[in-house]
Amino acid sequence: MSAALDVVLEAGNITDTRADVVLLKHAQSFYGADRAVALLLEHAGIPMDRFSVPIGDHVFIETRGAIGAPLALFLGTVKLGKFGYHEIRQFAARALKALESRPGLRHIACTVHGPNYGLDEDEAALALVGGLVEAFMRGAGPEGLERITVVELEQRRAERLRKALERGLGKSPGVEPLPSGWGFRVKRTSQHVQAPPMATAGAQSLAKPHAFVAMPFAPEMEDVYHYGILGPVKGAGLLCERVDQAVFEGAIIQRIKERIDTAKVVIADLSMANPNVYLEVGYAWGKGRPTILLVRDLKELKFDVAAYRCLVYRNIRDLETQLSRELQHLG
Repeated sequence: MSAALDVVLEAGNITDTRADVVLLKHAQSFYGADRAVALLLEHAGIPMDRFSVPIGDHVFIETRGAIGAPLALFLGTVKLGKFGYHEIRQFAARALKALESRPGLRHIACTVHGPNYGLDEDEAALALVGGLVEAFMRGAGPEGLERITVVELEQRRAERLRKALERGLGKSPGVEPLPSGWGFRVKRTSQHVQAPPMATAGAQSLAKPHAFVAMPFAPEMEDVYHYGILGPVKGAGLLCERVDQAVFEGAIIQRIKERIDTAKVVIADLSMANPNVYLEVGYAWGKGRPTILLVRDLKELKFDVAAYRCLVYRNIRDLETQLSRELQHLG
């Protein structure tokens, strides 16, 4: 049985990643990277009902060269709207347990679940990797497992997630940086040990309050979110969640409603007069959620919100300062 496991995070496309097996979910439908792989498999002549597995089940699929890995493991999970931090952590442990039936596997590839449909990206990565680390340390996984590669399509998000994992794994017992390159080496133990601090992320997230951010899905707004909004929200002790999708439908709409319903505060950037953002604000008001409105220029405001107080920001630094002050007043 392998005594150590290397965990790395790379920018790339999971469909091209070379590994022994790719780990995927079926949240009673397919989304994101899971959907991309499912469509490629279907194109290769593998019926989609072969890997549309129910909750709690799993299936191994020979990929026939459709993706970089020769084998895919699909785990059936709860629907997307219910697939939160705790479920991500459980998903990781279930995956390692299922892979024990394939002792010759040495390299697993997977993606981070959650950021595109509304979860805090740091917390989602911590829940996934924390679940994998804890399960491995307690003896789960294929006997020959040597490496897990977490693949993120966006380069900038990959860099951010690396920093989050560094903070989470930095002082964990039994975990140390790789001697070269980015990543960590996890030592397996035969004795029961307390889970590393990072591995508790999924459980802690159940009780941690969150802010829901409504804003346009546009490249020019990315820095506004990551440098003007995210810092103040995290500084206030909140998870920061937004739905990173241009089109809202089906499970995404339900996810938005559920996260607004339970948000401590809704932060809405009304710049660019995006109709989806106005719908989210209206829903938040209807549910009586505390709401902070932001805008770059008062001329961009539409409809009746022009009568409500907005934080008008000149630049990202100005936004960071004003929002931090507003969140302090909110308590």
